[in-house]
Amino acid sequence: MAERITGLYRAIRLPAVYKGLMSVLGADNAIRRYVSEVLEPAPGITMLDVGCGPANVLAYLPELDYTGIDHNEGHIAFARQRYDGRGRFIVGSADQLEQSGESFDLINVSAILHHLDDDLFKSLKSLLNEGGRITTIDNVWLPGQRAVVKLINNLDSGMNIRTPEGYLSLMSGLGYNIQARIFHDLLRVPYDHFVMVARSNPAPSS
Repeated sequence: MAERITGLYRAIRLPAVYKGLMSVLGADNAIRRYVSEVLEPAPGITMLDVGCGPANVLAYLPELDYTGIDHNEGHIAFARQRYDGRGRFIVGSADQLEQSGESFDLINVSAILHHLDDDLFKSLKSLLNEGGRITTIDNVWLPGQRAVVKLINNLDSGMNIRTPEGYLSLMSGLGYNIQARIFHDLLRVPYDHFVMVARSNPAPSS
């Protein structure tokens, strides 16, 4: 992990503080748009939410087979209490599931790539069903970016915010067909989000 976790950053890791901050920023509208325009989850599918936090996205999903996984024990405890019966919540990381034989139709990686300095997508590929999708959303560095967005990025607890090319390089060589999109208006404050939707290329016919 590449993130700041001391001082005020430690407070943000508390579920109540995190949810309060997200509410002020207008995250409810952002999540709603992300679900409808990017995730597009069909009822009944299997979904893995990597870095799920307190599982805020679950309130906007149809009935499906949901698994959320996160390192933060407090967030997972909050999700289990709030969404008991709606899904499965695991403390840990996605690579723990590689040996389980599980697979998913949709894998969501929401706002955690800029906290990571390791290779996540190799392990996720083995968890993705044929025809499935991996979706990601993170803040991003852009040419000519607004000053206030640069300031917010510099204050972020994640220390690996990347350019669009940097995020795309995380999936290079893994056989994904990737569509990318940039949002500038998901939050109440000026902010830029970079979104990727990745599908595995079909294996060549013999």
